[in-house]
Amino acid sequence: MELWLVRDVPAWLVATVLIVGLPALTLALDVLIHRTMPHRRLGPHNEVTGVIVSIVGVAYAIIIGLCVVSLWEAYTAAEKTVRDEAVTLTALVPTSAVFGPETQQTITDEIIRYETDLVADWHSRHAQGTERQRTADLDRLATTVGALRPTTEAQRSFVLEAIERIGQAEEYHLDSDALADDQRMSQVMWLGVLISTAAILGMCLLFGLDDGVLRRILLALSSAVIATNLFLVIQMNYPYYGSFAVTPTAYEHAIEDLRR
Repeated sequence: MELWLVRDVPAWLVATVLIVGLPALTLALDVLIHRTMPHRRLGPHNEVTGVIVSIVGVAYAIIIGLCVVSLWEAYTAAEKTVRDEAVTLTALVPTSAVFGPETQQTITDEIIRYETDLVADWHSRHAQGTERQRTADLDRLATTVGALRPTTEAQRSFVLEAIERIGQAEEYHLDSDALADDQRMSQVMWLGVLISTAAILGMCLLFGLDDGVLRRILLALSSAVIATNLFLVIQMNYPYYGSFAVTPTAYEHAIEDLRR
């Protein structure tokens, strides 16, 4: 469900539902709870309630902090994989000059075709047809390199480097595909986040405060902050989707550089 929420629902809509909906739900619960437990009954226990809320709040902050750090590291790893894949083959263009300008142009065209297909395939990374096209691009490049007949040490070095980089390109792309639909947070982590969120909100509702307006403002603000944390975790859970998505900009820049 999280993938659908990040991939198919606009980020602004998810943010609006969470940041408006969670405070509204909290205020509604506040009304229901204090019909049976009025504030004059809860007020004398605020000191004890405050200590418990502090403990739960620290635990919540630790859980959310660990989640955000973990998700950010996964995002940077995915971004690095994309950059590495984008530049792996482009390094072959200048060194291919050892076989002459015609071979250099052929290899440049093959690399541009490969990078262009990656950009076209960005939003449907597992579509069978485009995946076959990407594989065909690497096959053509490998065939071109395999057909070369090196006669000098520089040419032999280029052929070896080209074979190695073609293998690296395939490896980077497989890693990229594996991250495309792979959620960063496990169900256990989600369970911890949701339980701690419910606990901290529940504790806030147990404070006794006679000023109804001030109480509702504090509840709305605290639940809005928690909703913002949940929004960040949801959006960062899949590196290739949502408002924090890794984009194919590195490939586009590589194509522009090669066409110059």
